[in-house]
Amino acid sequence: MNIAIILASGMGKRMGAGKNKTLLNLGNKPLIFYALENFEKSKVIDKIILVVKEEEKKVFQLIVEKYKLKKIEAIISGGKERQDSGYNGVIFVKENFKKLEKDSILIFHNGANPFVAQNEIEEVILNTKKFGASVVAHKTKDTIRQMDKKGNSVGVIDRSNLWNMQTPQAIKFPLAVKAFLKAKMDNFLGTDDVSLVERLGKKVKVIEASQNNFKITTPLDLELARIILRNKK
Repeated sequence: MNIAIILASGMGKRMGAGKNKTLLNLGNKPLIFYALENFEKSKVIDKIILVVKEEEKKVFQLIVEKYKLKKIEAIISGGKERQDSGYNGVIFVKENFKKLEKDSILIFHNGANPFVAQNEIEEVILNTKKFGASVVAHKTKDTIRQMDKKGNSVGVIDRSNLWNMQTPQAIKFPLAVKAFLKAKMDNFLGTDDVSLVERLGKKVKVIEASQNNFKITTPLDLELARIILRNKK
C-alpha cells in the first residue's frame, strides 16, 4: 500500500498573509486543493493522510467534502515543526494500519507544492521500492559561495553535485517508522524527511523534479503559480 502524507499545518511566515498559506486562493480554489487533487488522481496512491493545525481541521474537512476527495483517510493534527507533523503522520499510520505490508511506502508532500506531476509520484515510489527512500529535487543553477563569520567570501562551492530538495519524498514504511522514532528520541530536527533516513546510514535516491514542482513560500511564488495555472488552461 502507498500512503501519501500531505503536510499543511505551517503558517508560512515569509508569505506574510497572516494565515495558513495552503488556504490562500489560487485560481478560485484553495492552494491545498491542487496537491490533494494530484494525489487523488494518482493510480499508485491508495490512501491520503492530511496533516493540519488542530484548529483548522473543520476548514480542511469542508474542502475535502466540497471537492469530493475520496482517498483522504483522515485529517489529523500537526505539530510545532514540519518534522513533528511528519512524525504524527507516521505514527497515525503505524497505529491505524495494523496489517500494513512491510513493502508499503509513505510519501511525504508539502501542501504548498501544488504542481507535483503524476510521473514524479510514480518515480519516487518506483525508486523507493528499489532503494528504500527517494526524493525529487532541482539541480542548483546559481553560483554558491561559502562565507566566513565576517561575511567575506572564502570560495565558490562546486554546484555540479548540489541539488535543491522538493517533495514528494518517499520512504519504505518500516524505515520511516525507525527514522522518525530515532530522530524523536535524539531530539534531532532535520531539514527534510529523507535526512532522517540518512542519519541511519541509508542511501537516498535523488530524482530530478519537474520545472513547475516548487514550494510556494513568498508572494512572488504565488504569483508565478497563478501564471502557471493560467497557462495550463
